[in-house]
Amino acid sequence: MHRMTRRQLVQGIGAAGVVLPGSWPAAWAQEAGASDPGLILGKGPPGWCDEAKNGGATVRWNDEDQAWWMWYYARDNNYPEGVAPAFGTGRIALAKSADGISWERYRGPLTGGAIMDWSSNPEDFDSTHIGSGDILRHEDEWLLWYFGGDSTTPTELGGYPVSEGYQFKGYRCRPGVARSKDGIHWTRIRGAATGGASVDIGDNIYGAFPNGIHDGDRFLMYYTTLSPRIVYWETKVAESTDLVNWKVLGNIEWSSDPARWELGGSNTRHILPNPDPDGRRWLMLYTALDARLPRYPRVIGAAESDDGLLWHRKYDDPILHMGPINNFDSGGVAYPQLVPHDDGRLFLYYYGFAHILNTIEPTRGIGLAISETGKLTDFRRVRT
Repeated sequence: MHRMTRRQLVQGIGAAGVVLPGSWPAAWAQEAGASDPGLILGKGPPGWCDEAKNGGATVRWNDEDQAWWMWYYARDNNYPEGVAPAFGTGRIALAKSADGISWERYRGPLTGGAIMDWSSNPEDFDSTHIGSGDILRHEDEWLLWYFGGDSTTPTELGGYPVSEGYQFKGYRCRPGVARSKDGIHWTRIRGAATGGASVDIGDNIYGAFPNGIHDGDRFLMYYTTLSPRIVYWETKVAESTDLVNWKVLGNIEWSSDPARWELGGSNTRHILPNPDPDGRRWLMLYTALDARLPRYPRVIGAAESDDGLLWHRKYDDPILHMGPINNFDSGGVAYPQLVPHDDGRLFLYYYGFAHILNTIEPTRGIGLAISETGKLTDFRRVRT
């Protein structure tokens, strides 16, 4: 078996060459007749914490409320200027739904209806902004994996200059964990790393977009790192039995070379027990970055694993492409969250953002594609 960490990036990009828009798959231009197919939650009304933008949705069924709950990041118009301007961060908000398609914002107890805010302690790792990561129902509580940044502005790390696009306060992000009984009021689990974070990030620009699972013996946390040395997004994994002390195991491994559409790595993912009884134990949907094209367009791929460490890509092609040029997700699809339903359908929530040439609102938001057959290759954007 061929194991690799996908750092064979430069050779791969050189072999792939450049892909022009005219050669994109036809699926990338499908459903162009509807008005923003897929969009289920755009930016909020004035005064709400997500009046500027939102994304990074995690959806879970809440037995006590008998409703679907969606946790997501939210940024308002008063968000401090110059703090990680391009990141999906701010505060964390909540919405509820009876069917998983039509959503109503929940007005939480914090600023603009948020349910979680950045820390008021300037020494904490999350003192300037936070972003949503993942939600796990474990035993009798909710666990939230999230990330946040402090007031540090990265300019040079490990002797390498940081790209100007990341030379802003807040980009030195680290992952953390919080717990809640009701999913609304959260208590941070102070980790053993810098500022109460779960892990430190060394000379990486950031460690962000965490996900968490419990494999029966331990918690595994997956998170994204980006080095100033090369434009490649890596997925690292750490383990813990107490949610406080985490041991970094390194990068996840792959059983094959990367596909041509994932030569830039992967920056967000969702890992869950595999709904396919004939598949491996764990299923991962992940955001792949296509290094062959400018601005690294995002698409969503799928992989399986027996142990959560070695992954096997399921398909030669992505399972969800960017939308048509006039759609809110024409620039890319990211932050996948897969929710299997009891009737066999699969709901794929994602974050979509528009192509740079598309400036007509909405230009970003939370999207949904549904597979009526339960197959990962049959997703179609909803029309609301």
